[in-house]
Amino acid sequence: MKINFSKLFFVLLFFAAAFSAAAASDGQLLVHKTEYFDIIYAKKSESAAALIAEYADSYAEEISSRLNCEKPPKRMPVYIISDKEDLNGYFTSSPYSRIVLYDTLPGEGQLSNFNDVILKVFYHELTHAISLKYLFPLLPLSFKEGVAVLFESSDGTQGRLHDPLIYHHLMQGRIDGVSPSWQQAADRRDIYPGAFWGYLYGAAFADYLQKIYGMETYAKYWHSSFNLFPMDKTKKIFNKKLTVLWDNFIDSIYFPQEVQVPMPSIKGKNKSGFNVTAANKNGFACFDFAQKEVLFYNAEDVSGKLKKLFNANSSLSNLSFSQDGNYLLVTDLIRTVKGEKHRAVIFDMKAGKFLDKKYFSIRDAAFCGNNKICGVEVGGQFSQLIVLDYSTGNKDILFSAGPGKSYSVICNPVFAGENKIAFIAGNGLKRDILILDTVSGEIKKLEFEQPLHAIRYLQTNNSSEEPVLTFSWAEKNMLYRSAFYNVKTNTLKVLQKDISGGTFFPVVLSKPGFEEIFYVGMHAKYNSLYKIKEKEFKERASALKPFTAENAAPLSKAPDVGILKQKKYNYFSWLWKVSPSPVIKMPPNFKKLGQSGLGIKLSGLDASELLSFSFSSVFYFKPFFYQPEFEFKVNSKPANFKVNVYDINNGFRYRRTGITLGTEAVIPTESVYGNFLLNAGASFETFAFYPEDFGTEKTLYKYKLGQPVISEEFAAGYSYKKIKQRLATDFFAQDISAAEVILGVKHGIHLNSKTNAVVVQALANFNTPVVPLNLKLSSYAGFNAYLNPKQNRYAFFGNSAFVGMHCFLPGMPEYEKASKKEGNKNGKIAYGFGFDGELTLFSYEIQTGSFWLPIFYNRLNLSAGYRNVVNFLSTSSKTKPDFYQSLYGRLTLRISGAATIGIEYAHPIEKGVKFGRFDAVFNVRF
Repeated sequence: MKINFSKLFFVLLFFAAAFSAAAASDGQLLVHKTEYFDIIYAKKSESAAALIAEYADSYAEEISSRLNCEKPPKRMPVYIISDKEDLNGYFTSSPYSRIVLYDTLPGEGQLSNFNDVILKVFYHELTHAISLKYLFPLLPLSFKEGVAVLFESSDGTQGRLHDPLIYHHLMQGRIDGVSPSWQQAADRRDIYPGAFWGYLYGAAFADYLQKIYGMETYAKYWHSSFNLFPMDKTKKIFNKKLTVLWDNFIDSIYFPQEVQVPMPSIKGKNKSGFNVTAANKNGFACFDFAQKEVLFYNAEDVSGKLKKLFNANSSLSNLSFSQDGNYLLVTDLIRTVKGEKHRAVIFDMKAGKFLDKKYFSIRDAAFCGNNKICGVEVGGQFSQLIVLDYSTGNKDILFSAGPGKSYSVICNPVFAGENKIAFIAGNGLKRDILILDTVSGEIKKLEFEQPLHAIRYLQTNNSSEEPVLTFSWAEKNMLYRSAFYNVKTNTLKVLQKDISGGTFFPVVLSKPGFEEIFYVGMHAKYNSLYKIKEKEFKERASALKPFTAENAAPLSKAPDVGILKQKKYNYFSWLWKVSPSPVIKMPPNFKKLGQSGLGIKLSGLDASELLSFSFSSVFYFKPFFYQPEFEFKVNSKPANFKVNVYDINNGFRYRRTGITLGTEAVIPTESVYGNFLLNAGASFETFAFYPEDFGTEKTLYKYKLGQPVISEEFAAGYSYKKIKQRLATDFFAQDISAAEVILGVKHGIHLNSKTNAVVVQALANFNTPVVPLNLKLSSYAGFNAYLNPKQNRYAFFGNSAFVGMHCFLPGMPEYEKASKKEGNKNGKIAYGFGFDGELTLFSYEIQTGSFWLPIFYNRLNLSAGYRNVVNFLSTSSKTKPDFYQSLYGRLTLRISGAATIGIEYAHPIEKGVKFGRFDAVFNVRF
């Protein structure tokens, strides 16, 4: 059957475009202009837009004043994304200064300490925009995030510097004896605790400096000067070495001197990523974020060991048992073609598998009796407590929170007895426990004679006869403690002592007369599972009192959507504001400096990140050649589309002029570790080849284009990667399980000869857990095309310049100087196979920053491997294949979680070869 690849490509392109349009969720974007900002948003985010519109200009002037800047920054766009369900935001200066915000609410954690959620996230990112006006990016993450967290906390009540959870980690670092140096906290670790130390210690250090030296002196960090790097800039401002100031800061961190040693609740390994618990009558379940597993502890099992229930997404956020303990409700965050969604699924404890039914866009989902699930639905800055009957699908809204209401957020709904739901309602760190009757609608507030601050992690024992609620709480200068409340007897008992690791996610079993509370202890570098006797808790007075939301004064700012002057957003309004960057093309050697290329690249991006383009102009001088390249891209999801137009001088070997159309799609699965990958492309190109004496000519334009080629390409695959962490060791701390399977095909037509050529190739790539082995199996088949292993390129129509295609088989450049006899291409068919096996022999965590440069060293790896290629250039049984094989070793350093640098030595296994080849390793992935 003859296939018209051109038609096939455009059919695929059409369907990809239609699919992307159907998946678009933001709809028509609007813009509201203030003095300093263009606020870009969809209609459903107008409440968030109104809040920012009202306060953005005054915030800009306030931050500029605090940093002693002459004036606020130039006009910048603020883009509010409405299809996210996990709160975040960021500032970027590329290609121009802009802020992006996610219009949603935080889960429990670092950002749950705001009353005015979207405003404080905006304030944080705006601090970046103003403070980094001169310095970006020469100071490390801890300095940049430190000032932003300091400023977000400037009103005296909101922000991370008022959160006891932050101070728990600072104090625990002192108790564990692992408070980091400034380099260790400088940037993002690629293992736990990730970037947390940069935010945590960077903010506390900034707070320390401004309290000791005053804000005016501290603000000099963010002024332009010749002292660009942390050490010399600190010395210039404070007349002290950075290391001395940092040590003084660490010594100033208060921590309790009398701390009780915790009692382990399990036997064996107890240092991992334990968090998020739920209890039934037999024991408790917990999530281990380091191992990506949900585990179960059976209190009646004398072995005291954890049993694995199932593998889990790293985004898991809540667990809840049914009242009979037979089902476990799991909440996590997954990616879909319509954006990220919270998802609730039910695990059958007896059958050991998940049920088919799924519930989307529900947070903190919990069983609440009578075939019902309760949870929190979030729409922008507003949230609702809902009850869903999973037998009928009926949904009831029971309570609402948001800007201008009695509470700004609600979270952690749990079963509190027959027809009763308890939940946390909060304004930042001021939080209450409310108990709602689902039949009458009556709400009661649990009031404490002595207030309990920053309540978190509300849980239940799920007992209908004697419901008990457990939760964590803390004041600023104490480790996190816990308490439990017996709903039936109206009895509150509170832990009044500090225990190393604190007491997080406390649970009790659904048995009358319980004697132990199980909980998670959070240490500086790991978490552990512990237990404590009930008698350690002291009774305090409390009472359930009627509560009416309408009578409670709001603590958050209410949006006034009437102030918005809405206009349709013009996608080209910011696209023209380009960022220039130099382009330097190095000559093959210093004797040929005339073959250097110099130019400039202009990059533009629409503020909503839908449209982007780049245009580069490069001039070669001897011989003269002007090289233009243009790319325009539509960054739609799940598929993007791009067009490239170019006229390229390829290494003074040939000229390539043409146009390429392409599309790429990443189709997420319900596992956050896996994706389906699709891409397609079509090109029309024409070539001119240079003779060896091309250097005698004044220009390269003498060599006329005259080798036109049309090509089409399609590839499809699946990728899976899961990284587990060993938190108790610095050796082989990452355990990678990965699999990748890709099939690619490319077809070309040489128009002059009217010849067709096709390559079909396949790759299977695996990383094995426990034993750090990477295996790659690859193959290809070509018609009028074959593989050149030394160049790692396919030669279509006998020339590797035509129809460029990324090769899946291993490259063998170490054979360039080997005197290997190679076969001749004979016939139209060629095929081959490749193998690459690499074993990591040594892996050590460095996880520290540079003294001078804003980079962070992650780990040192040493590996060795074997690779080969068997290349059949003829289908004749009399012709032997070309066989290439090599041993190689690599020493690499992982930097800033994105780059790998190092050196490789590869030695061909070939007679007469005494020395192999050294190559630099440089790989960057953003």
